[in-house]
Amino acid sequence: MTESKASYKKAKIVGKVQDKIKEGIENYRAATDAPPRVDVYDVIEQVFAAINPQVADEGKITVDEVSGCLRNAYLDRKDPSESNHKQMVSKIMQKSAFSIMEKPIDGQLDAGSNVKIVGRADRVEDEVVMLFRSSEKLPEMPYPADFIHLNSYLFMFDKPEGVIVYFDREGNEMEFNVPKSERLLNETKRRAKILNTLLTNNIAPAIEPSEKCMECPHNEKCYYANEDKQKWGFWARGKWRELKSKPFL
Repeated sequence: MTESKASYKKAKIVGKVQDKIKEGIENYRAATDAPPRVDVYDVIEQVFAAINPQVADEGKITVDEVSGCLRNAYLDRKDPSESNHKQMVSKIMQKSAFSIMEKPIDGQLDAGSNVKIVGRADRVEDEVVMLFRSSEKLPEMPYPADFIHLNSYLFMFDKPEGVIVYFDREGNEMEFNVPKSERLLNETKRRAKILNTLLTNNIAPAIEPSEKCMECPHNEKCYYANEDKQKWGFWARGKWRELKSKPFL
């Protein structure tokens, strides 16, 4: 048995065991007369939901949605995948690490065609908007999604420039000063209106392949499994030639 097949089989067994344990806990709680007790997993889910609010209004597109894969944003709304506790805890820890520096403020932009772009900047000072990001390695240039985030906030709060600050695990930091870009704003508005139209008409956006597909919870909704029948999408064994996109939903 190859290492990849053994790993897949082990993961499948572990998944089944976890499901059985969860089912047993739920059956026990349902059978007892005692009131349900809030445990640490309930707290994690509640905190995660609080820092990741769902937007139901299709006329409002978040900066997170428009700066990333539109197909992922569409599926998050139409066919959401449940995050596991490891993913939730990772998001909570990342957010809490910067909370002491943040003074979050909500804003919105008119994108036209009755569409609003909404978002929450990390910190807004007199003449500058600040974003704080963690990174495994300090980048030489800001990531494209962060460009879109910051530029949107500069127009939301009418500031001339902003700064993106990256921190690595050792506490090193890298700052990038970024001025406003009308051209980038127009592209952001265009993407927001496209997503709004697709959401309204229940049409899934085209696939936008990137390295983020590897960890995307919607991977199997976009790609067929490879010939090994393992549910790892086209990333299995890292062979791009195995890419077989599924028809649009």
